[in-house]
Amino acid sequence: MQTSNDRQAKFFRTVIHGNPDPVGGSRQGTYVMTPGGKLLARGNSSRPEKIAEILENGWRAWQELPPAEKGLPVPPDAIPLHRWEQSYPEDGLVLTTVHRDLDQEQLVGNGQRWNLDHLWCSPDEIRPWIGQLREDTVLPFPEVIVDRWARFHLVDNVRGQEGPFAPDDVEFARISATVLEDTDSKMVLEIDGVTRVVSDGVWKLGDNLWKHFPNRPRGVETSLTGRAVYDHAQARFVQFRVVAIGHAWGGSGLNGRRGGVPAQRQYLACLFKLAGSSSADRVPPAFIDIYGVDWVIPPAVVFDKEGNL
Repeated sequence: MQTSNDRQAKFFRTVIHGNPDPVGGSRQGTYVMTPGGKLLARGNSSRPEKIAEILENGWRAWQELPPAEKGLPVPPDAIPLHRWEQSYPEDGLVLTTVHRDLDQEQLVGNGQRWNLDHLWCSPDEIRPWIGQLREDTVLPFPEVIVDRWARFHLVDNVRGQEGPFAPDDVEFARISATVLEDTDSKMVLEIDGVTRVVSDGVWKLGDNLWKHFPNRPRGVETSLTGRAVYDHAQARFVQFRVVAIGHAWGGSGLNGRRGGVPAQRQYLACLFKLAGSSSADRVPPAFIDIYGVDWVIPPAVVFDKEGNL
């Protein structure tokens, strides 16, 4: 929304700043605007009562608008041609991820800081693997999924956005499933794993949105455990809950971890569970643009490298 040449991003910047030019800094926050492009209210807070106040201010401003202004539609040149949601993996595996800090002594959630994301796997990535599972067997998850899990979804984003890890940062990553039960109707899996990913602070992922993200030496090490139930008739998971417990150190500074000393470690808990069916459950993963798989439609399909249609 700050630098993209996408139509919707330009529309947003025009409404907020009066022109479509890229802007620096952060534009995080809550904005209330008309479809036609009139700003009604704005603010940036994580406090529910403050967000409610912003929405109420926007609602009052909306009520005061003349009917003609309320009826203005979204301008045709503001309708985006590319949305990452267009790559949503129907019939794949979609997980909601919840990250939170843990008390370092008692290892219980303090409930003060947490963050959400999603993890996407396509049907072609998960179904052949399901077909190989047999009762009393142990089978590693597909390498592409384990790599994605370790590099993009076991990151320390509890207190703010952290950057992704590069393939060379993965010291080890193993996530496997043991078939506990397999009947005509369902298959019950026990899931376990270990990961350790460490960055030396040198950017290794080429030219992309995250290239200029502040990067410092950092790492995350976790152990995973959980269970899942696959329904044969529906050809999908109907239950999936995995918890990763571990610790993180270092960071970009944007995630609230100012120190880069390994001794300054923070215990973390990460929950991975089946996503629901609401619009919010279809929000793309933070690092969808660097998943690097052919089923994710890139902006290059509609834009060239200069941002032209």
